[in-house]
Amino acid sequence: MKRIHAFIFVTMAISLLLHLGLITGMIVFAPMFETPKAETIEISLASPPPANTLSKSKTNQQIVRKALAPDKLKAPDDESMARFLSEQRQRVLKEMQAADSGMTENRTNTSTLPKPTSEKNKQQAQKKTEVDKTETDKDGYRAVDVAKELAAMNALNQGQSTTGEMLPTDVSIGSFTALNTDRYLFYSFYARIEELVRYRWESRVQTAINGMDPSMAMSLSRRNWNTQVEFLLDKKGFLQKAIIMKESGIKNFDSAAVNAFREARVFPNPPQEMIEEDGFIHLRYTFTVNYAPPTLVNSR
Repeated sequence: MKRIHAFIFVTMAISLLLHLGLITGMIVFAPMFETPKAETIEISLASPPPANTLSKSKTNQQIVRKALAPDKLKAPDDESMARFLSEQRQRVLKEMQAADSGMTENRTNTSTLPKPTSEKNKQQAQKKTEVDKTETDKDGYRAVDVAKELAAMNALNQGQSTTGEMLPTDVSIGSFTALNTDRYLFYSFYARIEELVRYRWESRVQTAINGMDPSMAMSLSRRNWNTQVEFLLDKKGFLQKAIIMKESGIKNFDSAAVNAFREARVFPNPPQEMIEEDGFIHLRYTFTVNYAPPTLVNSR
């Protein structure tokens, strides 16, 4: 009988120790398995046309990425001059910009249907496809209620439209990027430059933030840090010089902008009409960084 009692006591002791160890382990290691806090870095790149174009047109139109608005948001063309330049001429009922940042793009916000596994699923998929076709215009975009603006976009889980430019503050936030634009003759050249530069710049900005002291990173929040740089290319598109016209106040952000161009180094097939009297092509860019640290993002 004594042996039985001793066995029960030992068993209970071992069980108690195991539970205490499990609880202690959960307390110590649980933080390692928490979902990482969100971090947002909004990055915008804006460029006016080259100086020789400005002198001829006597305007100050900003070049923006192509973002075709759905037909239902378009307005009849008119003779007025738009404040933006892009790949083609476009007029819209209301100018707005997508809330998400990145390469400017309007998306359909629809996902691909899975392959049906039965005849019933095939019929359902075909019926859904027919409904989808009736709900989209000829450009493939769903109709958007402009009045709902940001609320409509927040209801979507994927495929949000984006904008990559720093636009005037009077351009409201919406589900798409819809701007009045005039056609810019050298648009394709600017688009190629952004494709070569943007990811290099973004990665350098991220590296700069990651290397900062946490208190320093916190102090960057809720502000736009603007670096204005003029780049000089020769007639073959090789970068010859970079001139910082306005510093952001964060040296690493300024360096990120300049070094992104330096690494790209050559921008093929530049339009010869862009060469100015000094023999160079002058490109003027504004690089904007807006950083939201995790603690601020999660306190909303």
